[in-house]
Amino acid sequence: MSSRLLPLLAEGGRPLGNPWDRPELLYGSLALAGALLAGGFVLWLVDRWRKRGTGPAGGDLTELTGFRGMLERGEITEEEYDRLRRKVAAKVKPATAPTSPVGGDGTLPPGVAPPLPGPLPDDYFDDPQPPAPPAQPN
Repeated sequence: MSSRLLPLLAEGGRPLGNPWDRPELLYGSLALAGALLAGGFVLWLVDRWRKRGTGPAGGDLTELTGFRGMLERGEITEEEYDRLRRKVAAKVKPATAPTSPVGGDGTLPPGVAPPLPGPLPDDYFDDPQPPAPPAQPN
């Protein structure tokens, strides 16, 4: 008797049959497949948007490495390399440098809030100073 009861309990009391006769499986599977496709499409769009801003600079740096190899092989002169390096650097550098709201006298203009202090000291990201040479005894 238990061998007949087990398949019925596993199926929730429904007899086994054609999956097309059970629309809840069909609709659930289609919804899951659609959600996966939509998620993949969104990820593709985000990745494409993220890579759009970094495209030209990476190519310019690769181009500069190629010029360095040409210089080392003796295909171009030092002057030609410097000219090409300046040309690539002009493309890579931003057109305008960010401006600071602080005036020449060190004060902020009216309406500009002072920057919030951070959890790190102001000189945290500065390059470390090289150690002082040892004093020579006379």
